[in-house]
Amino acid sequence: MDNEFIASATEETIHGVSGFEQQIGPGLKDLAKLAEKLGRLKKIGGQITVMNLLDLRKQLEDVGRLSFEAQALAEEVSGKLARYAVALESTDQTEWWERFRKAFHSGYPPVEGEFPTFQVFPVEVRVDFANELVMINNRTVRALHPEAVAALVEKEWDRLNRERFNAASFAKALVRAYDLLLLELKDKAGGRDPGRAIPLRTLHQTLALKSGVSGYSLNQFAFDVYRLRRSPHMVVDGRRLDFGTSRNRGIVITHPGGRQENLGSLELIPEDQAL
Repeated sequence: MDNEFIASATEETIHGVSGFEQQIGPGLKDLAKLAEKLGRLKKIGGQITVMNLLDLRKQLEDVGRLSFEAQALAEEVSGKLARYAVALESTDQTEWWERFRKAFHSGYPPVEGEFPTFQVFPVEVRVDFANELVMINNRTVRALHPEAVAALVEKEWDRLNRERFNAASFAKALVRAYDLLLLELKDKAGGRDPGRAIPLRTLHQTLALKSGVSGYSLNQFAFDVYRLRRSPHMVVDGRRLDFGTSRNRGIVITHPGGRQENLGSLELIPEDQAL
């Protein structure tokens, strides 16, 4: 595990998710209760037109007392927060990781990778405790509780899977890039047959350059391939898109349930020759 962000140890430091919940959590609950009571006193403004002096005296006493209690409690919680570090020891990282991994509901792909960078395909996650933030794809979030982060990752995964995807357009773009690269290979081969399989990583580079879209990552490309293969648009102009498997330097697709595919190349096969 990456320990670069672990804080310097001191006797007084509160650390870890459990430390936050056990030592800071109760104070936050008490503050929430006081805030709720103070909120109920907002009707004090109605005394302008009611002038129930007996109630008004009681309300003012309550405001003063609750405000004093809230200030004292807020100072106590602030003092503890000043001594808090999310990860002080390697066990804190392990706790965070395990609680994050177990927080996902069924039906989502498994968490892959090593702390602090991992993915729930196709969502990429990077935890940065030193700067008190988490990156979910290209979005910065400030929530640090593992269960809150897992909920945000699920939300992003749901959004991506609901997002409209033009499979036919993507298939045609793949075919155009494939034909272009195949011509280049034939030129370099000097008339020799270079074969018909084009590496998917090369196709991704070509698409990223031609689209002019900044940040079209290999992971996003893999997700588009995943969605294309689930669509009815696997034949373009009489040629079937055939994705070949690979043991190295391919794109990895993780299905809900955990099954993985490592796809390495694309080959266009005339439909009458396809199996």
